[in-house]
Amino acid sequence: MPVNVLSALCNSGNSYPEVLGTSGYYVSGLEVPIRADDGTVVIDVVMFQPERNIILAGEAKSGTNVEGRQAGLYGRLRADAVIQAASINVPARGDLRIQPLYCCPADNVDRILQGLDSAGVDCPVLAFDDESIAHRGSPFIDPTLGDAFADPVPVRGPPPRKVPVDNESPDHLFDDLVVVASVAELSRGRTEVSLPALAEQALPHLPIYAKAARHQLVQKVDAAARRVAGRNGATFEYLARTATRDPAVVRFLRSPEDAAPQGRTQSYQAIRRSHRGDPQDRFESRSTQMSFFDEMMGEFLQGDGTMVEREDEQ
Repeated sequence: MPVNVLSALCNSGNSYPEVLGTSGYYVSGLEVPIRADDGTVVIDVVMFQPERNIILAGEAKSGTNVEGRQAGLYGRLRADAVIQAASINVPARGDLRIQPLYCCPADNVDRILQGLDSAGVDCPVLAFDDESIAHRGSPFIDPTLGDAFADPVPVRGPPPRKVPVDNESPDHLFDDLVVVASVAELSRGRTEVSLPALAEQALPHLPIYAKAARHQLVQKVDAAARRVAGRNGATFEYLARTATRDPAVVRFLRSPEDAAPQGRTQSYQAIRRSHRGDPQDRFESRSTQMSFFDEMMGEFLQGDGTMVEREDEQ
């Protein structure tokens, strides 16, 4: 997802070059709708530089087509409207400036540039692959970024999945995230978790999504929690919202943390096997899906399926 390239460039946790973060930019909003007289555009990633009062309105393009109307709305964005919609605190005095920034796979960049030219929109484009990120298109209005991207920035592989899903992602990815978030709560000795808390555990970026997108993502997590409880009723119970219980809750009927170390390992393995066992409604290959799921489960299960040891077991 190109959105992960922009997110990682702001803050990757040292696994990706933080070129935007080093220049003072941070992600201040995701899926932020901006309404104008001639239509609405949803900014994929809003990035802000508070010292220089510069906003980058990031459009993450996986495909090759530029929608002319959407590009035109990006080109006519007003900084004050984005500041208000993304609830950005502006600490420094001075004029606000804004610039659209497209981000796309390197194989698609020529088509993206042609589309922007046809739409009459001048903006920089970051083209990425597994080896580098290159600046194409118009200059940055921030000379610091011009210097930072004067040469292709080397990378080692794809960006970290800081934003693993969006509201168009397939259901099984939300199921994966809910299982891992529930395991994290189990490992802390919790007996239940509210749906909002589970959603924030599963989706760390949830608080910076715009309201509409945030609501859709929480609904996706809710549906995933129902499915997960249905597949593993021995461990998870979904309790829907009622007149006397609000919000919905996921209750843990048994916890691997209550078992001896060997039993604890087997219990977590059983949760993983139960989750893996239902291939229905999966939109990706099992090998791809399991790689994603096992990557997230790595905090709890090692590659050979044994538990990661806790300090009190060593």
